[in-house]
Amino acid sequence: MRQLMRCAIVPIWCIALMACSLSCLTKVVRAQVGLTVTAAFDVHTSITPNTPIEFRLSGLPTPGEGRIAIVIAHTDLTSLFVVDGQRLIYVPNLIPLPVGKPELVVYWIGLNDEWREVAHFTIEVVKEKLAPVPLPLEPSTLPTGVVTTPQTQTGGASVKTDNTPATATPVVPATQDASNNKKLKFTPSLTIAVKSQMAQFNFPADTRPTQRATFTDETLQFSLRSEGSNGPFTSQTQFDLAGSSVQQEALRFDTLGSNAPQLDLASYLVQLQIGRTKVAIGHTSFGSSRQLINSFSSRGITLTVPITKRFDFSMAGMNGTSVVGYDNFFGLGRSKHQLQSATFGIELLPSRPGGLRVEFSAVTAYIQALNGFSQGSVNDVERSKGGSVRLVFTNKTERLKFDGGFTRSRYQNPADPLLYQGTNTIAIPFLTRNARYFDVSYEVLRNLPLTKTRQLSLSVVMRHEQVDPLFKSLGASAQADKTQNEFEVTSNMGEISVQAGATRFNDNLRRIPSILQSLTRAKRFSIALPAIALVGGTTSKSPLLPRLSYSFDSTHQFGADIPINGGFGNDPSLIPDQYSTNQTFSAEWQIKTFSTGYNYNRSFTNNQQPGRTFSDFRNETHSARVGFSPLSKLNLTLDFTREAASDLESAKLNSTWRIASTATWNMNKHIAWTGGISNTIAGDRARTNDSRNTEFDTQFSYRVGIEHGGLRKVQTQMFIRYADRYARQRELLLGITNLTRVKILNGGLNITFF
Repeated sequence: MRQLMRCAIVPIWCIALMACSLSCLTKVVRAQVGLTVTAAFDVHTSITPNTPIEFRLSGLPTPGEGRIAIVIAHTDLTSLFVVDGQRLIYVPNLIPLPVGKPELVVYWIGLNDEWREVAHFTIEVVKEKLAPVPLPLEPSTLPTGVVTTPQTQTGGASVKTDNTPATATPVVPATQDASNNKKLKFTPSLTIAVKSQMAQFNFPADTRPTQRATFTDETLQFSLRSEGSNGPFTSQTQFDLAGSSVQQEALRFDTLGSNAPQLDLASYLVQLQIGRTKVAIGHTSFGSSRQLINSFSSRGITLTVPITKRFDFSMAGMNGTSVVGYDNFFGLGRSKHQLQSATFGIELLPSRPGGLRVEFSAVTAYIQALNGFSQGSVNDVERSKGGSVRLVFTNKTERLKFDGGFTRSRYQNPADPLLYQGTNTIAIPFLTRNARYFDVSYEVLRNLPLTKTRQLSLSVVMRHEQVDPLFKSLGASAQADKTQNEFEVTSNMGEISVQAGATRFNDNLRRIPSILQSLTRAKRFSIALPAIALVGGTTSKSPLLPRLSYSFDSTHQFGADIPINGGFGNDPSLIPDQYSTNQTFSAEWQIKTFSTGYNYNRSFTNNQQPGRTFSDFRNETHSARVGFSPLSKLNLTLDFTREAASDLESAKLNSTWRIASTATWNMNKHIAWTGGISNTIAGDRARTNDSRNTEFDTQFSYRVGIEHGGLRKVQTQMFIRYADRYARQRELLLGITNLTRVKILNGGLNITFF
């Protein structure tokens, strides 16, 4: 810990850069899945930047299905959410929510890296009244491709953060000269944490880890933010440092090993503005062209110049991959490991920005075979250059919206001696390919009165995207060799919401005879409503009737024909022809302090190719939840789940039963206790094997804060946690039983200063 504290000195060049910027103040003037997402908070009530948010999902995807991503204000914060069963919880202590009306979007990312929007929320985030000192930056009236959000990277995760100070962090009172309109404000924050695993018991004894079975570690996080203005000149700076007493947890341990500094620069952002011209240095994002450069995030420099009300220009030079640490401070240290881009925007309707806008973008990128931060893949030297044009249109009533673009990109894998290893390999020449897309949405009906309490809304959306074979741009991730068309209808009538859509997907656009062409046809339908709406009543008069939801998805994936000399032979059973359906039903009740819910999911996979017509699979899941709050600060929940997986061809049936109970007791504003126990039993119908897993967790925490104004603020949180895991697996035919058990006692202390 002492060594770590000695390292906790902000590098001299960081202070020099901040001093330089401060000295200027005095001198210059969309799903194809059966997944439902529910917000466990009131989206219509404003919250503060440090308010926890929670989502409840009808189910989580398996590794073979894809993954979930959550984007808040165009920032992917998935890695910061805590997964608790089918709940996703985010506590924005270190990274606060952005002030304003940020959009919260939940995506399903398929195995082909295709993002599908599952849920969309808009919330209102307001600052606390105790610190309402906004920076008087003059916003640009013209949208550009620049997103200047700092990027915090700690503990193997890479996320972008908003530069709004957390409300829990005190602010040095701003000094302001009314005559000269000068303002200067600092916001420091220092968090020291100690985490310890005091005891660990393992059975059998040989399963105990040989290293770090017990330990005591220290971590440090330091953040320094400043805001200032002097006439037309304004600045914002933010520096974030992170350190750990464990060498393996250093930010750059994967690349530098034992030479990685234990206290390192996680992220920084310096924003300067003179008039309407803005410069951002540090971790930033750039690009609004979906298939050429789309929110490319790295360390670099961006410039935004609103030339007139009609024309604006922005440009960026950024490192080719994500980077942390003191080295390559500006992100432009390697001339052949960079991405340069520029965007020229024209507002054809200056009186209504965004009404009719054209953007011309260009990109040139040269990226070496270097891993980015927390990226452990085998890379190759890549190079691309290209251009795009984008058209955005919105009518005066904002009922009709259009967003479309065309991209032409040249891509090459230059010769890489490290990869070729002396073999007789020919470098791939530059390949020029095209991509296009457009999204059109129209609100056919908007709040059409039906009754005194109900209104009808109806909107339609059509999406098209085509990407040529071998297309690639290093500034965006676009799946090559595909054509996709999607149509969607959404309707809301009071509390009743209905959505339906269809998708068509083709690959192998050039119809190469030796390559299998895959076709996908998908349909989806969902409805959510309170049960009382079926008989024309209102929710307030029907507390005993549940809120219902149902969704149905069907997908048909099949091959067009047998490829010639493609390794398929003449066996038709090798050509995929699979029809899948997925249905989900849920019902939820809320009666004062009592709540309960039921969910049912059924998926069926029907293989229809010759020779495999009986290779079908069926999965069913029943789950029920009961919640009770006998006291305002005491919450009790009980969950029950049954899963059944059937292999119809081999007549196998595997069943899983799980029951879990949790309790949360906030004794007062300082003390809280949580506890939970779950038991899972699994086995097959033939009684060849079974298993049992029992988990018990309990935690006691104490939190206290001391505040005397200014920098004299301290927040302390202590916790002690106990976990007990028991597992038994039996092979009944062989008479083999395997028992394991582990008990862990750990605790921690977090102290935040300023």
